[in-house]
Amino acid sequence: MIDRNTNVQITDEALAFAKPMLPAVVGLKRYSTIVIDPPWEVKNNLKDVRYYRSGSQRMPYEQMTDRDIMKLPIENLADENCDLFLWSITSKIPVCFELLKWWGFKYIDFLAWDKEIGVPVNGIYRSVEWVIYGYKGKMGINKSGKFINSMIREKRTTHSKKPNAFYDMIRNNTKENRIDMFARELKEGFDVFGNEVENSVNLELYANNGR
Repeated sequence: MIDRNTNVQITDEALAFAKPMLPAVVGLKRYSTIVIDPPWEVKNNLKDVRYYRSGSQRMPYEQMTDRDIMKLPIENLADENCDLFLWSITSKIPVCFELLKWWGFKYIDFLAWDKEIGVPVNGIYRSVEWVIYGYKGKMGINKSGKFINSMIREKRTTHSKKPNAFYDMIRNNTKENRIDMFARELKEGFDVFGNEVENSVNLELYANNGR
């Protein structure tokens, strides 16, 4: 359950905090399409898998807690009508539904990326990452002719790098302006934010309502 006026609870992790309600952003670029690939905080004991083991081997990027991800100013980045594509690992799917509600989006569908390579987890060979699609206002994706395929098959390359086919589909089937949050590289048709690229936006301005 989410109470936008008091606090929020994310599943059993009990991440509760007050959320400031800012007035609408004035004079800042707003986005009709937002792709976000959060640097999820991963905690487990898969000791035989690179980047997922405990001890000295760590993820090759800074991670964020679920609470910090929720605090991202997505509402201020989003235009009145906006499509949101939220990347998720399997264990964070419940959190993603809370994020959509918290940011003011309605859940619609899943996309799946078959990476053709994976890791065994609890007896299941996980080779899939997920994209949760939601929208606010009116849906902006193309509903005739070209479509966004719900299954993407492309072999994983660099850790955390998302498939080119995904960006091609989004670029061809969604409205501008578009932004790729936590991008690893520049993509045609997208503004970008992340610590591995030259940012197109100053996120602090959105967090502070343009001040």
